[in-house]
Amino acid sequence: MLESATLVVVMNLETYGWNDSFAAAYRSLALDRCVPGRVVADHGSYLKVVTPEEVTAELSGALTHNSEPYQLPKVGDWVALQLSDHNRAVIHAVLPRSSEINRKAAGTGNARQVLATNVDIAFVVQALDFDFNPSRLERYTYQLRQSHIEPTFIFNKADKAVDLLDKLAIIKTLNVPFIITTAIKGEGIEAIRVIVSKGKTAVFLGSSGVGKSTLTNALLGDERQKTAAVRESDSMGRHTTSHREIFVLPSGGLIIDTPGIRELQLWGEEEYLSQSFKDVEELAGGCEFRNCSHTKEENCAVLAAIHSGALMATRLESYLKFKNELEVNAYVIASLSAKQKKQRARRLRKATQLDEKLESDGELYD
Repeated sequence: MLESATLVVVMNLETYGWNDSFAAAYRSLALDRCVPGRVVADHGSYLKVVTPEEVTAELSGALTHNSEPYQLPKVGDWVALQLSDHNRAVIHAVLPRSSEINRKAAGTGNARQVLATNVDIAFVVQALDFDFNPSRLERYTYQLRQSHIEPTFIFNKADKAVDLLDKLAIIKTLNVPFIITTAIKGEGIEAIRVIVSKGKTAVFLGSSGVGKSTLTNALLGDERQKTAAVRESDSMGRHTTSHREIFVLPSGGLIIDTPGIRELQLWGEEEYLSQSFKDVEELAGGCEFRNCSHTKEENCAVLAAIHSGALMATRLESYLKFKNELEVNAYVIASLSAKQKKQRARRLRKATQLDEKLESDGELYD
């Protein structure tokens, strides 16, 4: 049973993470007749914004047409908006972000999709049953560190764990803090609550069916998010969270619950690989050739470590795959002409909107 919330939070902008840095950025916009607010939910056709009163907002024409898709307001953004009657508003500007979590949007060729902004803490949730996937964890680790956010892994459904000791051995090789939970029983929730301190914004990321909404409900002490059972055979299920939304916890922290992510294609710079693959790159320093591909060369220190058992072969496989993805992304963008970039921006705006609509329409996630 969930604990009932005992602390009444007085709602103001500070409740949602407003600080001196955002205040200074807002003043520099010098927009008349506007007020600051934070986007707390994205319903596709409209946004919910707190000022701290909650209003329904749409984008101004100028903001829509003069912005790349990734620059448009996302959940977590602070915005400048003009209020009108009946709790309606128009957003005219987005304040600079302290952080943003990106991915390459699925099926768009080469679009950058922003999943959440102004996030302080990122929890990557996997279930200790059929969802457990170390390669996917490596992807999240790279993507978050590229955004200057250190991840914390949450391994949920410990009561349904399969081969737990083997999984723990793999988890420890990733060198990322982790928490083991059984959210439906409230186990491990306090460890999460301690991390999400007052005024900090955290986000739950992961596949459908891993228990993100159950974790959210447990932290809130209330059944605010709809949950549903998944198939016992493979842990798959139709996700019940259809949009991203910020919730204020009784402790004063903030949590963003998100729909299940079908796939996490990489977006970012190759230089950040060193943060997620320090073990591989440190070994690479001992290779005979600086441009060693770590695939067939003699005197390759990385291959030697694999042969000796000091490095898991799967780590090198992930490293090489990530490196190739990022190189392809960079080449595609660099090879476009100015005209092609404008055409691409129009296509990506439509494609990104479609991809986000599919997320909210109840597609199956893996």
